[in-house]
Amino acid sequence: MLEGSTLGTLVELMVEAEILAGSEGRLIPSRVEPDVDHRDIVVAEVGGYGALWLQVKGTTHADREGRIVAFANYPVDAVPESARLLYLVCLLDVEQHLLARTWLVPSADFNQLAYRERSKRPGRVTLQFSCVASGDARWDRFEVPRLELGARLQPLVDALGPAKTEELRALLEQVSS
Repeated sequence: MLEGSTLGTLVELMVEAEILAGSEGRLIPSRVEPDVDHRDIVVAEVGGYGALWLQVKGTTHADREGRIVAFANYPVDAVPESARLLYLVCLLDVEQHLLARTWLVPSADFNQLAYRERSKRPGRVTLQFSCVASGDARWDRFEVPRLELGARLQPLVDALGPAKTEELRALLEQVSS
């Protein structure tokens, strides 16, 4: 069974392929190593400086209650939020080797809609994406067919334009505190 960092790596590689193919090569996705700041993939425009970041979460199955669940853990006072940061939650179909379902959620929406739970580690909070697989009014508007992922990201990258130094500094401060 795939789990942990092996599952994460596989999902990220599959996301990269979907973005590259779905944008017809206009976007270049690159995984960030080491993964230390909640930005797994940088998505940049070819020949330009526009970019956004994806925090990718993956699972292979719904839980016992029929929910797709993903977690993000942060210091209580440093939950990152930026127009350039989006969460991509993926349900991986291991048998068919494809991303069966994906939800692309801007960080502001994710931070507002995710359930919060106290972390076992003091001073931290866990944000929980918990989506009823059969249909969930909270998250349904963010679901994106995998074949449309690149096409959905293209206008976002275009609209954001080149990252400004202040933007990058503020995002870095949010994740390093």
